[in-house]
Amino acid sequence: MSYEHKSNVQPKRIGLPIKIVSLIILILVVLYLFFPTLLSSFFTTIVRPFWGIEKNIKEGTAFISPELQNATIIELQKENADLKKIFDTRVSSSSLVAYVLKKPPFSAYDTFIIDAGLDSGVKNGAKVYAIGKVIIGEVIDASPLISKVKLYSSYGEKFEVFIGVDDIQATATGRGGGSFEAVLPRDVKIQEGDTVTIPHLTTTVFGIVKRVIADPARAFSTILFSQPINIYEQKWVEIDI
Repeated sequence: MSYEHKSNVQPKRIGLPIKIVSLIILILVVLYLFFPTLLSSFFTTIVRPFWGIEKNIKEGTAFISPELQNATIIELQKENADLKKIFDTRVSSSSLVAYVLKKPPFSAYDTFIIDAGLDSGVKNGAKVYAIGKVIIGEVIDASPLISKVKLYSSYGEKFEVFIGVDDIQATATGRGGGSFEAVLPRDVKIQEGDTVTIPHLTTTVFGIVKRVIADPARAFSTILFSQPINIYEQKWVEIDI
C-alpha cells in the first residue's frame, strides 16, 4: 500500500517581502511629507523624488504642458485688453464692472447672470452695457451676490428708438440674439448702415441697420437692425449704478 508523501517544506511566499518593502517605502514617504525633520539625510535622499512630485502638485504646475501654459497666457492677455477697453470707455465713474457667469445657451434665453448684486450696489432697473458703451439690457432680479440681466433683444420686448441721420422715432421689437425689427412708413428714408440710438442715450450707438424690407403692396417697410457687438461673446459688462 502506498501513501501520499506530504512535504513539510512550505512553498515560499514570494509576494510577502515585496509587500513589506512597499509598506516601508510608503511609510517613509508619509513621514517625509508630514514630518521631514524626523528623517535622517539618508532617508531624505531616498524620498526626494517623491517630494518633487508633491511640491509640483501643491504649486499646481505638475503635468501642465507648454501648450496649455501658452493658451492660459493668451487668454489672460485677452481679458486684460477687454477690461482696459471697458475702463477706457466707461459710462460713468461710478459704474461697476461685472463678470458674466452665465449666458445663452446656459441661461434663460436672452438673459445674463452676472457676479455682482445688491451687496455691490446693483439694483433692479440698472442699465447694463457691453464694451464700448453699447447698452444691452437692464437688471431685473438683483440678489446679494449675483443678478439677472434681461437683454433688450429678448423676443417680443418693445421700446422706443431713433433711426437714421434724421432720428426718426420708431418702436423696436426684440427678435432675440441681439437683433430687432421696426416698422416705418415706406417713404421714410432709411438705408443699410444707418445707426440706431435710444432717445435718452443718443450719444451711444444701440444698433446698425442691416436690411430694409420694402413691399410695394404695403405702405410700410420693415427695418431689421442688430447691435454692433456679439451678445454671445460678452465676458464682461458694465452696470450703471
